[in-house]
Amino acid sequence: MAKKIVLKGFIFVIILTMIISILNSIFVLKVSHRGKIFQGVYEDRDTYDVILMGSSHMDSSINPNVLWNEYGITSFNYGTGGQPIDVTYYLLKEVLKKHKNPIVVVDLYYLGLTEEYGQEGYIRYILDNMKFSVNKIEAVVNSTPKGQWLSYLLPIVKYHDRWKELEEKDFNYDTSTTYYQKGFGAGREVYGKGTLSDIKETKTAELPPKTQEYLYKIIELSQKEGFRLIFTNAPHDYTSTANMDTWHKEPAQMFNKVEEIAKANNIPFINYNNLFDEIGFNFKNDMYNEGHMNIWGSNKVSTHFGRLLKEKYDLEDHRNDEKYADWKEDYDKYLEVEASAK
Repeated sequence: MAKKIVLKGFIFVIILTMIISILNSIFVLKVSHRGKIFQGVYEDRDTYDVILMGSSHMDSSINPNVLWNEYGITSFNYGTGGQPIDVTYYLLKEVLKKHKNPIVVVDLYYLGLTEEYGQEGYIRYILDNMKFSVNKIEAVVNSTPKGQWLSYLLPIVKYHDRWKELEEKDFNYDTSTTYYQKGFGAGREVYGKGTLSDIKETKTAELPPKTQEYLYKIIELSQKEGFRLIFTNAPHDYTSTANMDTWHKEPAQMFNKVEEIAKANNIPFINYNNLFDEIGFNFKNDMYNEGHMNIWGSNKVSTHFGRLLKEKYDLEDHRNDEKYADWKEDYDKYLEVEASAK
């Protein structure tokens, strides 16, 4: 009798878990980042040579289609708006479950966040779309306030009121329609203003405690897992965060400290704010706004970064390999969409 009760209880738990999983996938918001996470983490694709991590600064920074077309390098851009560095760490761990020993590139803009947690909407771009696992539990516990844990672990708690606005895409969400972008997204407007950043600053300033902790966690993860790590800082105006109470007051000094940490750990740190002349970058024309590049600025940074990858790392050129025929097709689609956007 006891065995039957246990068995029935076990079956009930399995059925309940399946129902909750289905409801979560239906009710969760279908933002573009959901497609990105599923495409780059869970879809059945070949592993990437390079994975690109960070906030919207990375999202609009390095274009995988440029890396492919010019150098035959496969990559995916996991940058999402407002992605705190602790969330980046847990997303990276999720990515590494499938993509073994890639070159990992992390943009470090969000080291400047001084609050313990990032904004809920931004965090949900990632955590709402992560499959349930021990890693997700750790991400929720360490990256969100305790009072919100249940709604992150069971998004249906957050989104149950959406039943009135459900659409067809909520039941049959197609994550493949934008795969040709490989996670990248940059605007087409021209900022038209110069930068006020003081790139001649030589002083250093300590990082906020939590972001420093997770910077070192990423470094330790690279040492443990054996993947190669590169840090970047995409072009942006350091003064853009001057009036933010939740941000480091001396970002130029903070990035000087990052350079020290990177050198001490033999990690390349490419600060594109200091390379304008070298790559022919014009802040007025190559930025979309004070914090993000437009497509033309991204092309310059991506070309420079791809060249660095080819010179410094032993990466195979896949362009003539039939195994990567789908990459060629995706690039043709990318060109088609780009042409129609002009």
